[in-house]
Amino acid sequence: MPGSTVRELLEGLFAIRPILRGYLLDEQGVLRHHVAAFVDGDVVRDKRQLDIPVPPDGELFLLQALSGG
Repeated sequence: MPGSTVRELLEGLFAIRPILRGYLLDEQGVLRHHVAAFVDGDVVRDKRQLDIPVPPDGELFLLQALSGG
């Protein structure tokens, strides 16, 4: 997917699958508390900062935590 930042990659994803926006981002446009993001294996610690660069051959992983009992 084209994009050079986490934000650009997410916007590309939302263009294909708009329903994912509400699952991944809150009302302020930041990653939800239960969503973990990794750029090339490094955790995105500040969920408000989505302008983190992703190299052209890099990977963005998004994981949604599960809870329950």
